[in-house]
Amino acid sequence: MGKTGFDKNLLKETEKFSNVTLNRKADLQLILENCIANNFFKEFEDLVFTGKYIEGLKRVLSKGADFNEIDNLDYVRKDLTANMEKILEEIRLTLSGSDSVTINHFENNYLSLTPDNFKRLNELLGDLEQVKKYLNFLKRKD
Repeated sequence: MGKTGFDKNLLKETEKFSNVTLNRKADLQLILENCIANNFFKEFEDLVFTGKYIEGLKRVLSKGADFNEIDNLDYVRKDLTANMEKILEEIRLTLSGSDSVTINHFENNYLSLTPDNFKRLNELLGDLEQVKKYLNFLKRKD
């Protein structure tokens, strides 16, 4: 594994570390390989950070109904909406330079707003969170 933690085996290593099978591994691999090919390491780090952040916001919202101490759920909802828009742009950015078939695949399966795409996007977000956890582990380990 390179110093940055980015190589084509990152997702396999993430699965081994987290003992979880990634739901959208093939598509995430396309993103990863495009980022490696175009030196989009910062963009990939931003993407996994935003994915993990969104997953945390979703957990806060789901638990917020159970806890009266979480007063400002409106702020959390607004933050979630803003970050969902942000991640769509980050996915597009990490795919810049990809061929039109790949770009169309992501537009048609993740980025256009349909219930099925939202489900796939949420699975991809869960995968991004696992990658971020693994990258955090690698940073702490060094």
